[in-house]
Amino acid sequence: MDQGWAAVVVAVITTIGGLLGVLLQTMRKEAKEMRMENSEDHAIVQGQLQRIYRTINKVDDKLEKHLDQHREGISDEQQTVTRNQKRANR
Repeated sequence: MDQGWAAVVVAVITTIGGLLGVLLQTMRKEAKEMRMENSEDHAIVQGQLQRIYRTINKVDDKLEKHLDQHREGISDEQQTVTRNQKRANR
């Protein structure tokens, strides 16, 4: 048998062994419990990532607004005066 066919046979045997391993693993009760726990963990992480995403968006919006003010030539001192006047009028 040449090396090409040997590589194909090894790949087929490895694939079949891997599939059998996966099949046996999914049939086990422990595997089912682990999948449920893994799903719960993923839900927790997803919630945390969503909170981080919202926070980053807020910071991004504030930074973009600040940079726009610099582009428009509004100084920090003018912005502070304007903000203080608005607060005083509340």
